[in-house]
Amino acid sequence: MNANREADERELKALDAAFLNAILQHDIATLEQDLPDDFLSVFPDGRVANKAVELENAKTVELESFSTDELQVCWYGDSVAILNFRLSLTFKGQKTKQVRDSHVYLKRNGHWQMILGQTTPIF
Repeated sequence: MNANREADERELKALDAAFLNAILQHDIATLEQDLPDDFLSVFPDGRVANKAVELENAKTVELESFSTDELQVCWYGDSVAILNFRLSLTFKGQKTKQVRDSHVYLKRNGHWQMILGQTTPIF
């Protein structure tokens, strides 16, 4: 892996951690700033949401903690990357759930932006 790709991978991992922490902390200002207007999310129940719905959901989600593992970064040229990982989520009053998350990042004007997040339940 070349130095540029390594730097991009570190940046993507940091952006992804910031996204998850913003949801945990109900940090709507960070999400508003970091997510592009054309962001889409696919929830575990199959609903597709735009940025506005994602922001509303982040205001009320009762997430107590999360952890990630099995992180893989797949590259498609120099401007598209997919982060795929297992995510363990603990919601208030519920037992921990495991999901598989995929976050698609696009490099626009020299900056990485998450344009799609998809969550798939693990049964």
